[in-house]
Amino acid sequence: MVIILLSVSVLIIGCIGKNNAVETGSIHDNTANISSTNVIHSSLEENTFEISINTFTSIYEQENYYDNIKHHYLYNISEIYYATYDLSIKNNGPEPLYFKPDDLRLHDGERIFSATAPDMSYIGVANLEVLKELDTENRFQDTTVPPGKTLKGSIVFRVDSLYNRSFLLMYNTTRITSASFEKSIEALRTAEHFDYSVALGIPPYSNCNEQNRMTGTYEPKLDNCDVWANGVNRSIFEFYQKSDPAQMRKAPPDKPDNIPQSNIIYALRVIPERNITMFPVTNTVMDGMNFHNLVVVDDLGEEIINTTRIFGMALLNNQTYSFQPYSTMNIPMMNLSNVSIVQISFQEIYGESGGQRLTFNNMDIILDNDLNIIVIKYSPDHLKV
Repeated sequence: MVIILLSVSVLIIGCIGKNNAVETGSIHDNTANISSTNVIHSSLEENTFEISINTFTSIYEQENYYDNIKHHYLYNISEIYYATYDLSIKNNGPEPLYFKPDDLRLHDGERIFSATAPDMSYIGVANLEVLKELDTENRFQDTTVPPGKTLKGSIVFRVDSLYNRSFLLMYNTTRITSASFEKSIEALRTAEHFDYSVALGIPPYSNCNEQNRMTGTYEPKLDNCDVWANGVNRSIFEFYQKSDPAQMRKAPPDKPDNIPQSNIIYALRVIPERNITMFPVTNTVMDGMNFHNLVVVDDLGEEIINTTRIFGMALLNNQTYSFQPYSTMNIPMMNLSNVSIVQISFQEIYGESGGQRLTFNNMDIILDNDLNIIVIKYSPDHLKV
């Protein structure tokens, strides 16, 4: 848990969010252990805030603009980046204190970003588990924190890049940082650059008629062929990030009605240093359809993962991955200590109306204390509409 104790005398009220933060009776130690290296004690005031970072989310969206008047897409591509921190704010003092989220700033080198209200009207947000989770979180408002109470909520910054080692969260002039944020970055990098085709036993792409998610190719064909992503990592994301706009710009400029839609969302969420229980995958029948439910909780009982979107899971055992498809899944209960969890959601939409290619991918990756990937939950959806 990343923790900092802040001296507070008078804080001015402001507002950045639409929902009230949640008050809880105890703090969840979600990201690092308290130690002398990540706690700063105030000698000026007895009243202090204790700020801890529970999770960190990095989001990228790319799309070409849709003209509602002319009813077609244009060539220009927009790119948006968000960095989101889920925080716990505790009042350790005997008096009520004001917390002002406007005093939180995100520094990236010489650039400074203020909190923003994110646009969560993403296409397919219901299909992207990272964004679905983020959309339900409470946004911090300026509020009074009673003595001994804890507020939980999130704060969002519009930034210029995906997560960066130079990101530094500050409250007024006080740094909120520790070694656990470095661990988060390492977990993200490890999960992003892993070759999941090794663990899942499938190539990274499916071309045209190879759309059944367990076959595919390492050489995607772009000309006159649909290309779906079987899994997702940084290289797969960057392939579509470059290739989709390039393909889109080949549309004849004299036929604007035929300019295809190009939309990509890539979202990463990291929850470092937790003791967890992963329950056996269960099968549920709803409306004649089978759903396989995966639930993961931490040692405080907080639910980290609860999903029915599972196509298969891979587990590391004796340095070898074994893959279990949903049809024969038999995952035992597992108690895992001091693990990091990385969740990746990816959406890729490309094509003209009536012939669009849609890819949705949601992956949950569990890494041990040495950042070995030990569990992979895999859930792709390939559509043509």
